[in-house]
Order: sequence, then C-alpha cells, then structure tokens
Amino acid sequence: MRVLFTVFAAKPHLYNLVPLAWALEAAGHEVRVASQPDLTEAITRTGLTAVPVGEALQLADSFQAPAADAERDTAGGGGGWRRLSGVTETRPEKLTWNYVLGTLTIGCSMEYEHVAGQSMTDDLVEFAGAWRPDLVIWDALTLAGPVAALACGAAHARMLFGLDYNSAMLDTYFRLLGEQPAERRDDPLSDYLSGRLSRYGMDFDPAMARELMTGQWTIDPTPPWMQLPVKVPLVPVRYVPYNGPSSLPGWIHDEPGRPRVCLSLGMSGRELLGGDRVSGTGAAASDPTVLDMAEALAGLDAEIVVTLKSGQLSEGHRLPDNVRAVDFVPLDALLPTCGAVIHHGGFGTVGNVLTHGVPSLTIPAPWWDETALGEHLATRGAGLLTLPQELTLDGLCADVARLLAEPSFLAAAREVREDQLAVPSPSQAVPELERRAAGHRSVPRGAHSSSAASRRSAFRR
Repeated sequence: MRVLFTVFAAKPHLYNLVPLAWALEAAGHEVRVASQPDLTEAITRTGLTAVPVGEALQLADSFQAPAADAERDTAGGGGGWRRLSGVTETRPEKLTWNYVLGTLTIGCSMEYEHVAGQSMTDDLVEFAGAWRPDLVIWDALTLAGPVAALACGAAHARMLFGLDYNSAMLDTYFRLLGEQPAERRDDPLSDYLSGRLSRYGMDFDPAMARELMTGQWTIDPTPPWMQLPVKVPLVPVRYVPYNGPSSLPGWIHDEPGRPRVCLSLGMSGRELLGGDRVSGTGAAASDPTVLDMAEALAGLDAEIVVTLKSGQLSEGHRLPDNVRAVDFVPLDALLPTCGAVIHHGGFGTVGNVLTHGVPSLTIPAPWWDETALGEHLATRGAGLLTLPQELTLDGLCADVARLLAEPSFLAAAREVREDQLAVPSPSQAVPELERRAAGHRSVPRGAHSSSAASRRSAFRR
C-alpha cells in the first residue's frame, strides 16, 4: 500500500505524525510525507521521504501576535489561533449563528488557506495523481489532503493533533445552518470547498462537506477520557512521543540527589513566540519570564531543568547552582527522571507527560486546547492548572512544592499512564488502517484545470 502523509510546515504537527508513518513503513508500506519546502529538512531528519509542495510557508514570520487588551478571552486562554477564528469555542451561550458563521467565514478565507493554500494544493494534487497513493493521511488543519485524495481516488483519513474542536464547530454549524430562513442561509464552507474542487475539475455536493473537513475517518491520538463528544468514525491510536532528532547529555541519568523539575514551553512557544513567557501572546512586559520562573523555583530543594532558547540567558548571567539551563533535551528521555514538570499544555508535551506518568503544572499557551488539556489533568488529580493571567512566582513555587510533596498527584499520574497504555499503539492500528483503506478507495475524480495543467510539473519529469 502507498500512503501519503501531508502536513503544513510546523514541526509539532509533523512530529505528531511520525510514529504512525514509521509503523506503516515497518509493516512494509511505501510512505511519503508532503509539506511546504521549509519542512523538508525536518521530514528527512526523521528518516522519512519528503515531497516538497507549494511555496515556503514561513509560519514563524507570518504569525501575528495580538496585543493584550480588555477583549482577551481569559476564560479560554485568548490569543493566537483562538483569537483569529474562534473554532475552539464550546460554550453554548457563545455559539450563536452570527458567531459560528463568522468563525467559518474567517476560517475558510484566511486560516485554512494560509496553512495549506493554493500552490500547496496544486502540487499535492499533481503529485498524488502521479504517485497514486492508496491512502492519504492528513493533518487536521491541512485541507489540501482530502482534495488530493478525492482527485486521485485514494482513501483518506484525518489525523488529529489534539481535541477535535473542528468537528464540534461543524456540528453546531450544520445544525444552525438548517435552522436559518432562506435569506440568511449563507454557506461559506460550501463556497470554499466548491471553489477548491472546481479548480481540479471536480463537482461539489454539499453532502461531501463533512467528509472533506473531517475525513472518511479520523485517527485520534487523544486519550478517550479527554475526547470531545463528537460523532465521527474513529481509529484510536496511542500517542507515542517523538521529540525530533537528538542526543542525550551525559548528566540526564545522573542521580541529582533531590527531585528534578522540568520547566519547558514546548516547541511552538520557542519557535513561534520566542519562548520568553509561558503566557506567550498577549503577555504584559511585567509578567514573569521563563528565566524569572526558573530562578524563583531555585528556592525549592530541587534540581530545576529549564529549556531556554539562545539569547534568553544574557552573557555573564549566573544561574543558581540548582538550575540547569539547556537549549533542548528530548522530553521522552528527560521526564522519566523528573518528579514534576511545568509546561504550556501543548498536545505533544502533554502526550509525553501522560506517557511517563509525571505530575504536572499546566500554564496554558493560547494555541488550541492547552487550557482544556490542563483542566483534564487537574480533574484527574494528575496535576494543577494556573492560567497565565493568574501566575505569580510565589504561587508557582507553592504549586510545584505540592506536586513534589503530595503522593496523590503521582498516584493519579500513574493511573492516566495506564489508561494511555491501554490504547492501541501505532503498529497495532496498522491492520485497521489497511482494512479501511481497502474499503474506501474510489475512481479518480480530478482533472487538472487549465491553469494548473499549464504549470510545469516537478513530479513527472
């Protein structure tokens, strides 16, 4: 079987796909990973085969952080992607028709087109038509994937990177759309999808909309107890950590003689926001920096390991003796040696936390589901949650001291680890993917439009 993965140029989203791609290759299938050219090196460093498509995305350069102001949604975390489209909103009182219509209008015209735009889709459709994959697995924000699959007749599955807010918003959208009088029944989603398909000679039927947005089925690495109550066909797969190519420092397995605490913003915070503050976008200049937090934590009887990007520690700055600053250490190797971890709630980081059963303090970033994941961990008793706007250095130290001293946190963290291990691993999920792919393949439907066909092909030389 030929399997084409596609993901927009963001390393955390790529790394979420890697263990499943490895499992498919290990089972004897041919695997390719398509993304914008600025992810090519990261793909090849995983040992997988890259297919550059479209123009460079340069996500870090294009990210515009909103300023802190009175409109910031403190209940939901605010900022970033949340501020742009509002797709992560779940409060019923907020989900009016005008709100949902605005969310889908902005999502279709800006968000989806930004991360997986026309040039990427053109090249992906062309490559898929030449290579003819049996299955396309696409990152949940990379909507070029289902278009390419439909054009070449491949089965296709969406791979989640966290809670399925897209499906929840679509459920609300379709319900409210059906309730509108004819004169108010604007449908930006169908307009967007119709335009995408027509470029490749394919007709659009509104009945296709949900499948194009959520896949013929969804591969979900989120633990079942965290999932939203949405109704989509699921293939559960255990989250398996992949933190990127790395080597282990010699000190990592040394016995520090005291509990070890990890403080990490995660990859998104470091690469897209500069990594200065856990609160990320919208942080006031007076808010504690990661360095402030590390130095405050030095007052605990613990070894503090803090990830700092180059430039965050000025030349000549001396850290307390029990604070170790590192540029990068793979969490998969570091966390088993830790008694607690402080993190931003990103899905990859939380996956590592769950895998190793470490008590944690979540100070959520504003990207997607960080607040909700932190709430889930706190509800299970496996950690604590502090919203960025509530963070104080004294409160931080008190919370970490509790995580280290109270045995209930470790016991709960080990329980959620056992829940994690009960979910099928990527290799165990492969037979189900094979079965579903065989049942969903279809006749190719796409034909290059005159504009796309006139472009010089890089894939048929």
